[in-house]
Amino acid sequence: LIMIIPSKYENLNKNVFVIGSEIIKLLKTQSYNIEKLYQKIKKKIDISFDTYYDALTFLWLSEIVDKNEFQIYLKK
Repeated sequence: LIMIIPSKYENLNKNVFVIGSEIIKLLKTQSYNIEKLYQKIKKKIDISFDTYYDALTFLWLSEIVDKNEFQIYLKK
């Protein structure tokens, strides 16, 4: 929960909510391999792999995305 709540010192562009929204935008068009999705997000927002996984975990726990093997897709 601490990773989700932004502090006044945090760069909001790298917040889990912002990264999660970028992931959702991409997944609206197609499903992605976990690594390819990270590469696409990394081109837009310079984030670490840990931050990316935090955003994916948040989306998965919120039941917004799901996975099949290494593919990530929006849950219907």
